[in-house]
Amino acid sequence: MLFKTIASVSTNVAVQRSLCRTLSSGYLHNPGSEPLTYATFGQVVEASAHRYPGRVAVRSIYEDVTLTYEQLLTKADALSCAFRAQGLKNGDMIGIWSHNNAAWIVTLVAAARAGLISVLLNPIYEKPELSFCVKKTEMKAIVIGDTIKKRNYYKLIEELIPEVHKDKAGSIDSEEFPTLKTVITCDKETLPGTFTFDSLVANRGDASQFNAAVGPDDGAVIHLTSGTTGDPKAALDAHFGYINNSYFIGRRQNLHEGHQTICVQAPLFHAMGSVVTTGAALRYGSTLVLASPTYNANMHLQALLQEKCTVLNGTPTMFVDIISLLRSNGGDPRLRCALSGGAPCSPQLIKDIKQYLNADVVASLFGLSETTAAVFQSLPDDSTELVAETVGYIHDHVEAKVVDDEGKMVPFGSTGELMVRGYCNMIGYYGDPKKTRETLREDGWLYTGDKFTLSEDGYGRIVGRLKDIIVRGGENIAPKEIEDLLNTHPDILESQVVGVSDERLGEELCAVVRLREGAALTPQEVQRHCAGRLAKFKIPRMLRVADEFPKTNSGKIQKFKIRDMIESGKL
Repeated sequence: MLFKTIASVSTNVAVQRSLCRTLSSGYLHNPGSEPLTYATFGQVVEASAHRYPGRVAVRSIYEDVTLTYEQLLTKADALSCAFRAQGLKNGDMIGIWSHNNAAWIVTLVAAARAGLISVLLNPIYEKPELSFCVKKTEMKAIVIGDTIKKRNYYKLIEELIPEVHKDKAGSIDSEEFPTLKTVITCDKETLPGTFTFDSLVANRGDASQFNAAVGPDDGAVIHLTSGTTGDPKAALDAHFGYINNSYFIGRRQNLHEGHQTICVQAPLFHAMGSVVTTGAALRYGSTLVLASPTYNANMHLQALLQEKCTVLNGTPTMFVDIISLLRSNGGDPRLRCALSGGAPCSPQLIKDIKQYLNADVVASLFGLSETTAAVFQSLPDDSTELVAETVGYIHDHVEAKVVDDEGKMVPFGSTGELMVRGYCNMIGYYGDPKKTRETLREDGWLYTGDKFTLSEDGYGRIVGRLKDIIVRGGENIAPKEIEDLLNTHPDILESQVVGVSDERLGEELCAVVRLREGAALTPQEVQRHCAGRLAKFKIPRMLRVADEFPKTNSGKIQKFKIRDMIESGKL
């Protein structure tokens, strides 16, 4: 046996909580309720397939596709062999650029089995964003989604890489994108210069020869996370971090207690989708239900009821939408666990989740792409107040501390920057040693940029963000990227983008601009200026015009004062 089986270990909440050791003021260490697993993602999926061969792994309702664990592994191994036949080797990058579909999950497993690193791309990236990511990660191949309403992946590939029309599939020769040779499409018809996904998984293949050469410490996935510079940073996570973070996330959701069926609301490219939902499900032999290609509350609720789903993960916004539909249309879901991440969950929303979704457990989770996914997560018996007031209990095998501006540890209950150390920390930002050193120090501590407080009982509370990142509906957005584009508008002298409180989304984007003399501007004009050059979720919905921006004595603009002026009605 390559590693321990899930069934061989038993833990309970009391044991998990008692293991949080406080060795010094302001420092927490949870040494873990059980050992870490030293294995790869490909190995744990293979173990699940051997344990539950006939159990449904993926049920995509809108595609009418059902894959058992045995079928998932068979298709993934066939795809692994196809990747290798294209000349891809250990450590090469393969992009997954698609909406939620069964092929996305097969590709993630196949890449792991072949020793490739999956670069998880936001499906609503526009050309500049996609171009940057392909170059940044030196991508060798990319799997693109089939054409759906408002999403034509191949069209953007054509515009970025005109050579795709004249080159043979697998032999693209692009001067601008020299590393990218292979495009695989989920469309049923063969498009110029591409392979079809279906043709590559049609034959059986033995990926064990490739999987044996993959190590737990090798890179597994890249999550692209916005930074204050605006350009995405490529956070590279190892197999070891991926499979263990998935394991302990699922453990706190009680996925080990029987066969659970998970309704997938979150986009798969996001850590909530790729690690918290998909990774945990495949580790425990759960069933993943895909209701729709993109977020659709109606279709998710229908799937929740139709498939009798027992687990639902998502942002608070998603839960607000589902509950609103249940209030209007009725329905009687029965959840074992509802897990919320991406933004704080209010006490009222937690009560509503318990009432309308009949959830036995409502939990919160906090983490970063740089920490694979989770650092804090609620325990199954946490009270409504504890779930609402904290981001949960420190994860197994993780250390945390809070420091002041000089890097000195502060007492429990005091505010400072959260630092994290443990197996879950990323390998680093791919291709960016400077930014890696700024975030992940030689002693293993990772600076999160989040303003936090810790309590002696092992729970964390987020106070705010030291960085300027805005979280809108669970999506991290870098203001500078938007500001740079706004500043290209002929009537805008200067711009600042801030997040203002929004009941449904947590934060909404507001563009605050200084205009040229005599100029006028409407929110609609701003949106038209950004359309096609920014993903839709990054386009500001609100607009304010200011004569001057509040600044420090050194001339630095104070975003928090701008935000306060908007929310107080002064701007």
